[in-house]
Amino acid sequence: MLRRRSTYADGSSPTEEGDRTDGPGLTKASRRGSPRAGWAWLAGGDAFVLRTVPSEASFFNGLGMWVGGMAVVSGFAMTVAASQWWSTSIVSVIWVLPVWAVLYCLIERLVLKSFGTKWTWNLALTVPRLLLSLAIALVVGLPMSQVIYSGSINDQLSRTTTTRIHDATAEITRVYDAKVAAAQKEIATAESKETALQKQLTQSQFLAGCEAGAVNCSQTHKLGCGPYCKRDLHRAAAAAVALKRARPELEATIATAQKKITLWRATESAQVASRVAAIKADRDFLSRQAALVQVENDNPAVKKYVEFFLAFLIAIDLVALVMKLSHLFSTGGVYERSAAALRGMDAVEVHRMEEHVTVLNRRITLEALAEREADERRILGDVVREAPEPEATDRQTRGSRLTGTATISPVTD
Repeated sequence: MLRRRSTYADGSSPTEEGDRTDGPGLTKASRRGSPRAGWAWLAGGDAFVLRTVPSEASFFNGLGMWVGGMAVVSGFAMTVAASQWWSTSIVSVIWVLPVWAVLYCLIERLVLKSFGTKWTWNLALTVPRLLLSLAIALVVGLPMSQVIYSGSINDQLSRTTTTRIHDATAEITRVYDAKVAAAQKEIATAESKETALQKQLTQSQFLAGCEAGAVNCSQTHKLGCGPYCKRDLHRAAAAAVALKRARPELEATIATAQKKITLWRATESAQVASRVAAIKADRDFLSRQAALVQVENDNPAVKKYVEFFLAFLIAIDLVALVMKLSHLFSTGGVYERSAAALRGMDAVEVHRMEEHVTVLNRRITLEALAEREADERRILGDVVREAPEPEATDRQTRGSRLTGTATISPVTD
């Protein structure tokens, strides 16, 4: 089976080692002196395309250097931001720097490499990159602003902490003071009831003694225990019985109330200490940002500087994108057009291979059909040769008959 080798328009074959090309006019010999990607890789450049447009190599290398530098700077800023988020030291989160630097390089290369020859696509690609730059500025800028104004923030946090501690202590004290006051009221009620019974007993005993042995304080001014004396003795006995019966309950009430007061005072002290410790330890990202907002409200200049700092971060992050767009406008997208042309050549080669596969499939099919027909003819021809044809047999018989007749009946004179 014959095989056809695919060739280029000039008749050369892509499989020939001596003159194989990587593109228009690029042979192995010329490729040895062509520019390499290097820093251009970070800017979305490809060494294969740069060989076709060497004049673009310097721009892409410079743009790649900027992307690499911004990756390191952005990684450091993200490390500082992480230390502020998690309220820890920069050393403990230093691993964020290389991780974010690599991620930043990959994102920037993907965006810059996606630019093409269509301006509508380029402008549409710019919008998500702007949103990403805004998000990075907010994520990185706010924690770095907290670092810049750490002194004012700490002072504001101290004032806020003092106020919060005072309010929390007053709130807790107010709750437990009400409970303690109720318990003290129970104690006072029990003590007053006991005092009243004791006073009634003492007074009745005193009056009975006056009636029995003191003329000057007796109501009847007579010595001896008369009716009034007996009445007062009866009252004293009743008061003594009532006091004896009520004293255990009153003492239990007082003891229970005193235990409650002791427990509530201890609980109050523990809650105040716990609340104070929590308030003092509350210095996370959100509390520091709230303190920064308060500082901005008190000093409008700080707010303007923070906004300017965020705008600066956005601008410096978009330098690579702006340079790419300006380069496209100024040069007409030489690199992108070359890349599109090379992609077109790749598409042509792919189409060539697809058509070649189609031809080979049809050729193999036709060859198989031809071989099958040849086999059929060969097999049928062998069968015919093995069995003589009826017409040939009849001709031989008739010839023999004619020969015999001529022999039996010779011609005579």
